[in-house]
Parts: sequence; structure tokens; C-alpha cells
Amino acid sequence: MARIRIGRWAWLLVVALLATMLVFSACGGEEEEKEGTPQATKAAAETPSAGDTTGVTDTQILLGSHLPLSGFAATWGVGLKAGMDAQIAYVNDNGGVYGRKLKLIVEDDQYTGPLASEGVRKLVEQDKVFAIVGGLGTAAHGAVYKYLETNGIPDMLMLAGLSRWTDPVVKTRFGYLVAYSDEGRVLGEYIAKNFPGKKVGFIQQNDEFGEEGYTGLLEGVKDSNNEVVVETFETTENDLAAQVSRLKNQNVEVMAIYGEPIQATSAIKNAHETLGWDVPVVITGVDAVEVVGALAGYDNIEGAVSVVYAHQAYEKDNPGVAQHYEIMAKYGAGKTPDNLTMVGASIIEIMTKILQDAGPDLTREKMLDAAEALCGWTPSTGVATINLSPTDHRPNEVESYVRATVDRSTDPPTFTWQLFGDFVSFESTPECP
Repeated sequence: MARIRIGRWAWLLVVALLATMLVFSACGGEEEEKEGTPQATKAAAETPSAGDTTGVTDTQILLGSHLPLSGFAATWGVGLKAGMDAQIAYVNDNGGVYGRKLKLIVEDDQYTGPLASEGVRKLVEQDKVFAIVGGLGTAAHGAVYKYLETNGIPDMLMLAGLSRWTDPVVKTRFGYLVAYSDEGRVLGEYIAKNFPGKKVGFIQQNDEFGEEGYTGLLEGVKDSNNEVVVETFETTENDLAAQVSRLKNQNVEVMAIYGEPIQATSAIKNAHETLGWDVPVVITGVDAVEVVGALAGYDNIEGAVSVVYAHQAYEKDNPGVAQHYEIMAKYGAGKTPDNLTMVGASIIEIMTKILQDAGPDLTREKMLDAAEALCGWTPSTGVATINLSPTDHRPNEVESYVRATVDRSTDPPTFTWQLFGDFVSFESTPECP
């Protein structure tokens, strides 16, 4: 049984968030249902009323999303939106969905709960969108998910991984990312297998994201003899030098990090560069993106291990990835394809499949039924089939390990997250009806 010892809590260091901070599914503190959260405008209704065609005309299906298009996380939102827009243009050029063109309105939330609330209220009450698609982030989407649930608005393919948003299942809400608890368990299993008996230092963001990752990691090492010690940090704390130093002083032999890119790269740089500590590093899949390599420094991050749930942008020989490059070249307005644009495109590809399965007489209710019946289908860049059901609203339940890899034969060197090992499945709907 893994032993647990909680290290000292870090002092709260209030600093401005760095302009280069790129926060994906995990970012932010607790902003749910606080000031700025829109209130319900009609009686609670998990399922839209029968025949609800809001946002649908004979020629168009209107979708909405909220992403950070300005502010500290803008690069993240801009990349996702570029992939969404390009995939929509591709779908529309190929006939749309039963002759209807897709249209997406994206509100800039600057990765804050209040602006997400304002933007989603506008999308629902003024623009009259059919569904919200790909809402990004724990804090930002956490400010709106209850509003959408109460008003019966389809909340599709959320870019956030808290398990409680799909467990228990709500008819109108579907995830996209792997649940943080599942991901943590997969990383824990990697540690138990590859570093048996080694002392693990876990650096945890002090919120639900970090807590779920920690719980999952403990599950993954529970049958091992790995001891786990913990250091925490607040979401406003960007320099983790103190936490890393304390772990080194405790003779930690493996460092696992559940934090946002800025904090993860701070920990890695402080360990390898500042302290000269050659400790193996395992990090959340939130940070398995190209920009993290640049932020950490290639010499510092090389060899770090993480997890992903889809093919990667460097796999240009993969047919789905190759098609994404073609779509971006034609419709991407000059944006270079990467893992962010691939995620955006994948969300629209899955949404298009659900809309097609719902049939030509489209309603919100039929679309949700079609989503729950989606089974045995693989997206173009996916590594496994999507199997959904009335009790399973998470499409991605398979992960692969990746290793931070630097190719120094190119000028400049090329950084990628290279797939390795077997896929790990935790599919809750193993067989289609």
C-alpha cells in the first residue's frame, strides 16, 4: 500500500498571471455559481421540450462556444477556434448537415467566470443558439454549466475534465476530455511499473483539478510500495521553486505535477536547471502540448512523460492528421496546424456526426438522443472508438503515454510528445448495443 505524507503548504504568493500562460482544461480557481453567474430564466428542465428547434432553420444550425480569445490564455483559445472554424468550413463546403450550414459564434471569456457567464447568457438568450459546444476550462465553464443544465440547453463536448460533471450523468451535458481522476490513475500506474519502490513527490494545484489528479494517482500506486509526499500551490502562484526544493530535500526520486503549464514548467525548470536535480518527471496531459516544451526549455523537459487521448500533430503520415493539415491549409486562414487546432477540429467533427445521426428533422431532444446512441465510431484523429450511452457521457476513455522528445538534427530543434507503449482503456461502455 502506498504511504502518504502531506508536506507543508506553500504561502500564497499573489502575482500577475504571466502573459504567456496557456491554460487548457484545468485552469483557474473556484468561480462556480458566484457573482456573475447567470440565473435560470425558466423552470429546471434537464431535457429540452419536445420539438425544440431553437437555433435551427432550413439552411442553418447555430452553435455557440466560449473561449479565451484575448488576455493571458488567448493563444489557447485562438488555436482551438481556428481548428473549429476550419472544420466547419470544410463541413459546409461538403454539403453541411442535411443541407444546413453550421455556424459558430464564439464569445471571448478571457478565461474568467464572469465573462463566460455574460457570453453564454448572450448566446442562449439573444443569439438563440442550438447548443453550446467545447466550453473551455474548469473555472470558466464552471460558472455556466448549471445555468445551461437548468435551462435544458445542450452542453456538448466540454473542454474540462472534472468527473462530477458527467458522474452522475445529466441528459444535456457531455464531456470531451478524459476525467482527471482516470488520467491520474493511468499516470500512477506508469510510476508503479517503471519506478517501483521509489519515493514520489506530487506537486498539486490546490483545487478540484489537482485533488482529482492526486486521488487518481494514489489509486494507480495503491498496490505498490511507492511512498507519496505532497506539495501544494495556489493558482495565483507561478514560481514553484520552494515546493521543488522541499521535495528534493525529502529525497524524492520521481516528481509528478498536476498544474497548469506555467506552474508545471516552473517546477521542471527549477528542478533540472536551477537545482541541477536529474529527477524523472511525470505531468498531467493538460500540459502535453507543444508550447510547454518551449516554456520549460527543451533540455529541461526532455524525457518527461505524460498522456494523450488522440493522435498527435507530428504524425503526418496518419490519414486523419494528414487530412487535418489539408483542411487547415485550405480553411485555416494561415494558422499552422498543431494539437490545439486538432482538438478544435475534432470537437466539430464529433458534433457533426451527432447532428447527422439525429436526422433531418433536427431538434435538441433528437440530437441528445443521437449523442447517447453514438457507439463504435472513431474520429479521424482518434485512437479508439467513441462509445456513449445514456449512462456514459464521456467520449474519450482511452489514453496513450507520450514522452517529451527533442530532435536536434533539425535547425531549430523540433519538440514533440512522442507516443509510446500500449494504449490504456477505461471504457465504461465496452460494447455497443
